[in-house]
Amino acid sequence: MKFIDNSKDLEKYLDISLEDEYKIESISTDTRTINKNSIFIAIKGKNFDGNKFVEEAFLKGAVLALVDDRKFVNSEDKRIIYVNSTIKTLKKISSKIIKNFDGKVITITGSNGKTTTTSLIASTVHRSSKTIKNYNNEIGVPLSIINSSPNSKYLILEIGASKFKDIDYLSDILKPDIGIITNIGNSHLKELKNIKGVLKVKSEMIPHIKKDGILIVPSENIDHVNFWKKIRRDIKVYTFGKSTESDFYPTNLKLSNRGLDFLINSKHLNKKITVKSTLEGIHNVMNILASFAAHFLLNEKLEDFSESINSKKFIKNRQIKSKWINGSTLIDDTYNANPDSTIKSIDLLSNYNKKTILVLGDMLELGKFKKKLHIEIGKYAKKKNINLLIGFGKFSKYSIEGFGDEGIFFSEEEKLKSFLKQNISSKDVILIKGSRGMKMERFIDV
Repeated sequence: MKFIDNSKDLEKYLDISLEDEYKIESISTDTRTINKNSIFIAIKGKNFDGNKFVEEAFLKGAVLALVDDRKFVNSEDKRIIYVNSTIKTLKKISSKIIKNFDGKVITITGSNGKTTTTSLIASTVHRSSKTIKNYNNEIGVPLSIINSSPNSKYLILEIGASKFKDIDYLSDILKPDIGIITNIGNSHLKELKNIKGVLKVKSEMIPHIKKDGILIVPSENIDHVNFWKKIRRDIKVYTFGKSTESDFYPTNLKLSNRGLDFLINSKHLNKKITVKSTLEGIHNVMNILASFAAHFLLNEKLEDFSESINSKKFIKNRQIKSKWINGSTLIDDTYNANPDSTIKSIDLLSNYNKKTILVLGDMLELGKFKKKLHIEIGKYAKKKNINLLIGFGKFSKYSIEGFGDEGIFFSEEEKLKSFLKQNISSKDVILIKGSRGMKMERFIDV
């Protein structure tokens, strides 16, 4: 069951009347995923126009199409619903759903850790709906809302930004009860320019938090914390981090390539919460702390959090293959990359007591900082005693420059694949990472 299960639901949200009644099983903006009894929403992008694929959508089983090309204004096809803007219509529908939703809305933003934190919270509370995959933009967030269950107690939604006003737009839809900022790091610098820009755009969520709502933020930078507190005086701000001054912090911390072992401490608790998770890295300690803060402040049972977090059910973004090329160990971290997430991946790789190899594709959207930040990544990999850095892409050559003579740069896909096949052994651990645009997953099945 979802918010739009039939055409009558759609009529309600769009204030229209449809001639025929349809069962709605799915909603899609991509004809490649169209199924029987679906709604096709035609989206205009920079490089595509969904309005051109309406007939294809009907042939594949769509029963209705939401369009915004004026050629459909006088269409006699009753299956076609013309609107001025399909993106604005998605906002209208999802805003109405949120306005009438009886449960709590939790939104998560930040430079890294959004998807993991969203999944952690959703997994530790009952009757929740969460972001579909990583649908965190002006199209994906409304689709996640529409496809949520009306019976949910919580809607837990990730929101992302590549430019100013993105978070503002999404937060205006969501009006969260609880907002979480996971961290502020070097991401989307081409548009956001610098850390101050990243801080500004992630903070766009705060004005939209409901009165007497809650903001959960990292304690790492006290200037950032003070900045966030000044934005709203009518909400409660809670912090998480390594410092014992944080509202939620870890002790007895043990990190390994097998997972995390620590205690969650808080002045708000009369006991410590034991965490034994298969997730890896200090960044996931922070993600777990942020998730626990939300769980606690929602007044959910602490036992449920412990039971869930200590299970082995979490699917990692990093997929480990113990038997890769010539018996080597592969860490597939190809999902995305920015300087901060790459540093965290290097930290993880450095935990292995084997020959460590980092295959790094370009980190994109760094603007004027691209050379500097790629060089710094190379230097950091060297500092962490990574044995070999392999670069692929026009910017990763700067990382090789930072790494030194032991680094190798490839500009051709096939030559890199050939090198891996010929030079990787069972004694090696290889981590592959790069921005989505680099399609580094192409090197997994060599």
